[in-house]
Amino acid sequence: MDVRAKQRSCYQRALVTFSGLSGGFAPRHLSRWASSFNSDRMIIKNFHIIIGICFLALSLFLIGACSFANSSAQTSNQDSNVPSIVKVDRPNPNLNGRVYNSKTIILNKEVLKSFDCNNQNGYSLVEVENYHEEESITSRDLNIVANNEAVIKIELPTGFETKNFSLNSTKKTKDGFQMNTNWGGGLYHYEIQFNFKCQENNFYLYKVRKDSFSTTNPDSGNYWDKKETEETKIEPKLPIEKFIITDYL
Repeated sequence: MDVRAKQRSCYQRALVTFSGLSGGFAPRHLSRWASSFNSDRMIIKNFHIIIGICFLALSLFLIGACSFANSSAQTSNQDSNVPSIVKVDRPNPNLNGRVYNSKTIILNKEVLKSFDCNNQNGYSLVEVENYHEEESITSRDLNIVANNEAVIKIELPTGFETKNFSLNSTKKTKDGFQMNTNWGGGLYHYEIQFNFKCQENNFYLYKVRKDSFSTTNPDSGNYWDKKETEETKIEPKLPIEKFIITDYL
């Protein structure tokens, strides 16, 4: 056998031996390894995505919890002396049915016929307290008393029905009497003056003056700094028995 034939024979045996080795790097082995490698990479990638989503959710939860804690702390640290914000419209939405029906009642028509309201010493203005059993509330009324008899009763709202309502004062004038009231609270306050005139043995409402106080900037701590005054002349004059106080609050 010549030299070239020996070389070819040796080369062929080497190829057979290499391909038969266990764990060799035959093309089919490379293909399997590549598929396994790609699968592992996909699993790792998905794992990273899941971790990222969990981290984002945890971050949002912590931010929300901190915001709620700060809000609660600010609320608890708020000065309890600062009035609550109360928006009041007219008519007052807090008035209930009893107050809407508040009226003035002639209690003694016989005495009223001979009643001389021009004589300031002939009558008195008396504030009385009444308990309403059916509603379990106490109200105050203004009575006009003549000859030791209550002749006229003006029903007044309670502080519960009309926020902090109060009859400040009453006084006789040269031609009748005056009634001063106030109500409100929080950022708003109202002072109302009712003026009645004696005419033909009866009283007539002829003028209402209302001072409205509001708060420009609640954060400043300066409340009721804005004042508006409204004066209404009642034409024609209103007989006292038709007077309903809540119409003017």
